[in-house]
Amino acid sequence: MYLVKNSPRALFAALIPLAIVEAVLMAFAIAGGQVTDPAGVPAPDQILVFYAGRMAIDATFLFAGHILLRQWTISSRLAYALMGGVVAAVSYGIAIRNHIQLAAPGDGTVVTIGLLPTIAGVIGGFLYGQFAGLSPVARAAGAGSAAAAPAAPPPIVFDGPVRVRTSVAGIAIAALMPTVLATLLPYTLVPLLMNGFADKSTAHIFAAVIPAQTFMIMIVISVIPSSIFILCVHHVARAMSRRSGWEYAAIGGVAAFACPLLLAFAMPLFAMLTVPAAFCGAVMGALYRRFAGLEPMPLPEAVIATDPNALVGADHPSRHQHGVILGN
Repeated sequence: MYLVKNSPRALFAALIPLAIVEAVLMAFAIAGGQVTDPAGVPAPDQILVFYAGRMAIDATFLFAGHILLRQWTISSRLAYALMGGVVAAVSYGIAIRNHIQLAAPGDGTVVTIGLLPTIAGVIGGFLYGQFAGLSPVARAAGAGSAAAAPAAPPPIVFDGPVRVRTSVAGIAIAALMPTVLATLLPYTLVPLLMNGFADKSTAHIFAAVIPAQTFMIMIVISVIPSSIFILCVHHVARAMSRRSGWEYAAIGGVAAFACPLLLAFAMPLFAMLTVPAAFCGAVMGALYRRFAGLEPMPLPEAVIATDPNALVGADHPSRHQHGVILGN
């Protein structure tokens, strides 16, 4: 039996999706305050305090959930993903209840907005279980019994055929890559925004809101197509018996390069996206392989037979000729 290790590095990785979602929600709250009550927009120090408070709550709850799963000797990544979603939802509820945020959600949007941190928590919990690693459960034993106990068995190894797993969490993480890359693109426009506004405070608001808006738009329009794409890449790689990350990256890059190339016949403008799409597809393939893991090849399905005479090989003579029964 194994337990997930205590790992600050894994905790930091698990907080990344939560930090991104919290930053997006905070940017929208600041933009809304700039429109409805410009004088009431908090100072940067207050914004930083709110953000640090939310992240501290998320980190505390996530680590507490990890400790609880260790107490229950649960180490599956699915359990950690569910735990991450639960603690993120609880953290969001506490923030709403105690006003630990810049602006309260509008009427009828509390649950809808809460889905974003919940999904981020699911991904964060999965990342913690992925990066922390496993350690065997220590068994308590007395001094006398320890001396008389037999030697520990060697670690279990497997040298049979394996294949890359079909992982829902791996698909979800890889499918977010187009959103992440598209969100980074508006940051190249930040210097232009700073020079285009006479009021620098307004420029800072737009510089924060445009990437957040890009993130929300891309996550809506690209997640489902990206999930289908990476699932197809995975099955193509599995059909070709490819397992390494470089091979998945190559297959993803070639497939993503071909998609805009085919669309260019209908709209030539898509030809400009071939190189960015190939880069994005390669990263998606490598990410999926990194988080999917391996599994043993399944055994052949059992055959249900009702006639023992039919249990003969494919090259048996009875398979190639028919018996004759002469009538009276």
